[in-house]
Amino acid sequence: MIDAKVDRIQVPENLRYFRLIEEQKERCAEVGCQAEFYKFGLGQSPFPVPSPLQKALSLHSGMGTYADPIGNDEVRKAVASFFKARFDLDVVPGRVITGHGAKGLIFSVFTLLTGSVIIPSPGWLGYLPQLRILNVPYYRLYTYGAGNFKIRPQALEAMLKGLVKTQHLLILNNPGNPTGGLYTKEELTVIADICRKYYTFVLSDEVYSLLTYDPSSFVSMGKIYPEGTFVIHSLSAGMGAGGFRLGSCIMPEGTSQEIIRDIAKIAATIYTSSAAPLQEAGIAAYTSGKEMDQYLEAVRNILRIITSRLTEMCKTIRGIRVTTPKAGFYFMADLNPLMNELQNAGIMHSNDLAPALISHPYHIATVTGEAMMAPYGDYFIRFSCTDFDGESALLEYLENPPAPEEEEEFFNRYAGKMIEGMKMFQKWVEDIKEGKFQMPNL
Repeated sequence: MIDAKVDRIQVPENLRYFRLIEEQKERCAEVGCQAEFYKFGLGQSPFPVPSPLQKALSLHSGMGTYADPIGNDEVRKAVASFFKARFDLDVVPGRVITGHGAKGLIFSVFTLLTGSVIIPSPGWLGYLPQLRILNVPYYRLYTYGAGNFKIRPQALEAMLKGLVKTQHLLILNNPGNPTGGLYTKEELTVIADICRKYYTFVLSDEVYSLLTYDPSSFVSMGKIYPEGTFVIHSLSAGMGAGGFRLGSCIMPEGTSQEIIRDIAKIAATIYTSSAAPLQEAGIAAYTSGKEMDQYLEAVRNILRIITSRLTEMCKTIRGIRVTTPKAGFYFMADLNPLMNELQNAGIMHSNDLAPALISHPYHIATVTGEAMMAPYGDYFIRFSCTDFDGESALLEYLENPPAPEEEEEFFNRYAGKMIEGMKMFQKWVEDIKEGKFQMPNL
């Protein structure tokens, strides 16, 4: 009755995460435990939707007509202008398409293109199920701690040499999920040169670009390889509007109108269009100037203060390795140095990590294993630093930005639950090393 490919689709990370918490809460209720849960798994902005978006949505909430499948002219112009101002991309509005969130646009690109897809691992899970639904061939390109979990040019070229000499698509997640890492201009240039050599397009997922702690350090792959890059962006991460489901894609330079019509046909078939009122909110998001500048500056600095300090706390735990985030609200812990101790504790593979961490009395909710495309035998954990009162933190920052010497106090005031959670993670690691933890029967 059910198509076999459905069984090959992993449960999305957010559903898996909530299910993990609920199942453990049920087990805790059976023994009368009401202890705190430490939530490091949800990859969602904690900040309120910016005021210009809220006002625009309210003002145009009566729009009930179908919208253009790839966005009305005004929202496409707004996106083009925004990318020019923010990322120095010379984009004509005709190359811009908007749609039902970044995920919907990625699905449209996967549907449009022929050839195989190369996915770096570990990475964001969302690409893989889409490829499996579409029966698109894909290859995992493994990345390693020695290279900061970035794509290694030698490995990329070796893979492309071994593939059939046809068109391919490389997925580039920059800034990175789950590491928070950032590619330099020089690193992107080398990757682009290899892609040109082997007739390979790039899908550059840049949804966290507005959250780069030092905005001047971010370089879009659309700047380096304009003729071969699909640049993906959305309102979700940087603008706190995940529920709005409005994304944008900059098509490669030189894309014909026939291809634009093709992707419009795909979009219209899959989701008709993004909602008309949300397109108006998108125009406000991309044209609000100073007010949006202030919002974005506050958001990225709050995330820098909190995420960087939680990362440093994690780095003090002996026996593990930790990435250094340059953007967003993620970092990744590598527990492979403790592989023997983990296996002695009954944690036999990467998918066991999340159930082990959530177990009583630790209650640490994270994303691990296949939920972050980690190889079966690699013990990686993604920490999301979003469990705090984003609205209060934003209001305080906008009214009175903390001086550098005041940032530690700001961190302690807003990240209290996560600070306690990181201390509990340290206890869990110590219990693993001392042989005090055994994987429970779940």
